[in-house]
Amino acid sequence: MDNYQTILAELDGPVVTLWLSRPEVHNALNNTMISEIHQFFFQVELIPEIRVVVIRGHGKSFCSGADLQWMKNAFTLGKEENLKESEELSRMFSSIFYCSKIVIAVVHGNVFGGGNGLVAVCDLAYGLSNSRFSLSETRIGMAAATITPYLLQKLRTADLKELIFSAKSFDGDKAVEYGLLNQSFPSAEALERYLNDLLNQIEANGREAIYASKRLINRLTMQSMSETMEHIPGLLAQIRVSPEAQEGFSAFLEKRKTNW
Repeated sequence: MDNYQTILAELDGPVVTLWLSRPEVHNALNNTMISEIHQFFFQVELIPEIRVVVIRGHGKSFCSGADLQWMKNAFTLGKEENLKESEELSRMFSSIFYCSKIVIAVVHGNVFGGGNGLVAVCDLAYGLSNSRFSLSETRIGMAAATITPYLLQKLRTADLKELIFSAKSFDGDKAVEYGLLNQSFPSAEALERYLNDLLNQIEANGREAIYASKRLINRLTMQSMSETMEHIPGLLAQIRVSPEAQEGFSAFLEKRKTNW
């Protein structure tokens, strides 16, 4: 695999671990990381020996959402430039969701904003009980546009509305109740034991049978989503240049209350 700036790949037999590797900013997403994750999943498809991809984060958090410097730049761009960036973000999430391999998220620490999207596009997700989640976009006048279709595959509609409308935080145990995580664990040791057992069980089963099952499940759950996904980058670009989003992000940076 290629050398990357923001991610690391570790291959161990049929399992490759993708490490989000910007620990100094809690693995916040920027345009470089988005591009590299997309490129990584393109390369994974070309390696038949790989059966499972595990996504993890270096440092204190799995992923704290969008990088502040990247967001600052986005708020200075026009709608067309924002549309291009939004399309790149959409392609990254799509490349993970439609990956033919089994993709597993293993989370800890903060999982904010788009970090929840990274969890939602994975086939399976596990985390620590004390992990902290938040769909925090509405606090700065933004919408969780790109990740909402994937979150709807995991969460009940009413729960998702409450989490987006309130932007409240919740822990790993609650994430299991919502359906975002498959299971949560009180310690890293317990999580690792479960993950190792799970990987061994997956490896013992028929490769093509698992792949076919994944394709079928995705097809059945996503039949109504394809048309919607075409319009989401434009919606996100439009929201980013809106006066409310501009005010919300400015207030966040200036640590003041919003004027709405």
